[in-house]
Amino acid sequence: MAEVTTATVLRRMGGRFRPYRWQVAGSILMSFTRIGLGVAAPLLLQRVIDDALPARDVAPLTVLCALMAGAGLLNSGLAAGQVALNNWVGQRITTALRVEVYDHARSQPLRFYSEQGQSEIQTRVLNDVDGADRFVTVVAQDAIAQTASLVAAAVAMLMLSWPLALASFALAALLSLLNQRFARRRRALAADRQRQVSGVLRFVAENLSPTGVVVARTLCRTAQQRERFVELSTRLREVTFRQRVIGAYAYSVIGASLACVPPMIYLLSGTLVTGVSVGAVVVLAILQMRLSDPIERLLQLSASLQTSVAMFERVFLYLDLPEVEGDTVASAGEPPDLSVRGLSYGYDEDLVLDDVSLDFPAGSVTVIAGSTGSGKSTLGLILAGLLPPPAGQVRPGTAELRRIVALTPQHTALFQASLRENLLFANPEAGPAELAEAAEVACLPASDGWESAIGQDGHQLSGGERQRLGIARTLLTPARVLIFDEATSALDALTADRVHEALRAHCRGRTLIIIAHRIPRLEPGDRVVVMERGRVVEAGTHGELSTYGGAYAALLDTQRGQAWTSDSG
Repeated sequence: MAEVTTATVLRRMGGRFRPYRWQVAGSILMSFTRIGLGVAAPLLLQRVIDDALPARDVAPLTVLCALMAGAGLLNSGLAAGQVALNNWVGQRITTALRVEVYDHARSQPLRFYSEQGQSEIQTRVLNDVDGADRFVTVVAQDAIAQTASLVAAAVAMLMLSWPLALASFALAALLSLLNQRFARRRRALAADRQRQVSGVLRFVAENLSPTGVVVARTLCRTAQQRERFVELSTRLREVTFRQRVIGAYAYSVIGASLACVPPMIYLLSGTLVTGVSVGAVVVLAILQMRLSDPIERLLQLSASLQTSVAMFERVFLYLDLPEVEGDTVASAGEPPDLSVRGLSYGYDEDLVLDDVSLDFPAGSVTVIAGSTGSGKSTLGLILAGLLPPPAGQVRPGTAELRRIVALTPQHTALFQASLRENLLFANPEAGPAELAEAAEVACLPASDGWESAIGQDGHQLSGGERQRLGIARTLLTPARVLIFDEATSALDALTADRVHEALRAHCRGRTLIIIAHRIPRLEPGDRVVVMERGRVVEAGTHGELSTYGGAYAALLDTQRGQAWTSDSG
């Protein structure tokens, strides 16, 4: 996408403030009131120094001091209220932005998640939106307040002594030009740092997960993992160091320059500029400090804005993604007939499915068999409505398939919650009897009770228990078509046969599609599809193909030979 400029950020973010325009107006009103109080205090001080103190006049002195104290107290109260109001608005805008990024991310096609990676998506949703939070809560509204404060202080200085005011303004202009020299570099470093943070998060997620730890320890690669982590952390350290040092260097130069202004005012008022009272000189020095504060703050906000722009570039990449998948609600009822015609699908330049045409009659049981890489799982994803086919037809359409089909993959995703919570994810209204029935069909024991924790991604369960939990969860859905993709591959042959038989009995009236390397026990009328290299090489009933002497019969003979060898061993 094109480079995101500061103007683009302001334009796109400005629209998000519209629902809160009255709150924003209130915050701006507080800012102007505080600015007026801030300017009034030095002007009152001038009257104290030039009039009340020399005359020893108690009454005016008391009034002036009371007004100064009251202005300070009111300013403090308004400051607290403004912080609360700004954060009230900012957190709502940030939450809406985070939800919008989440919605765009969750609606993408499956390939998006494998290409982006879990850690990269987390960084966009959390870290990058937090950068937007700083912009919304602090940068945008503080910039308005500091600009108004700068204008008010400048007007007051011009009223007291325009020559001294112009000298201060000239220095401010030079400092602004100096700050711009650092701004582009800070922005580039901020973007680089976010990339490094994403890399560290990705590495930690992969290598400090239970599977990552097991792989590293069993392959004796823990030392190499640590070296890689040190390398990534060092890169993050270096870019963070450069980013902060450049900012600190800019602030130090600016701060040193601003510190020279009060002595310059004193020198000029005692030499070149005449006719200025002592009180006016003191107030000019104070106002210059008041002028320096918003200048320095605006320069700092410029750095924060550059960082925010770098993060917004990453956030906009997600916000500008088209929403491909919408929300779906599972529907019950009689299953429809499924069919695919001329279906082809490929990853990059590799064709995984090539001109596949199949029928899946309502209420039928179909086994899809074939060697690894034959396209079985890709076909299952298409039949579940998770992959839109670029060529060919699928009926019902992809959107309808999402409503009527439930898929149980070989590596099912589990949540770090209890057994009950993982099951209820499929149907929050399921009662104890339904949970028990689904668990019984899947041969899932619950010896420790439904409330037992299963750990992150179910790593406190065995591979077979994970698969049986996935099967039981799918059975709780109202989906009319159930697809099981190698869902019993981690089970022994006896348990797998028990699960398949229970599935057949439990799912009568639904369409059942089983993708498997190992052929389960079938009835003569059950349908069989054999695939090789993305093409259908045989399709028919179990009774027909088992005696035909083709690819399916060969698979059965091989499976019987393996079972005989296993029994003999």
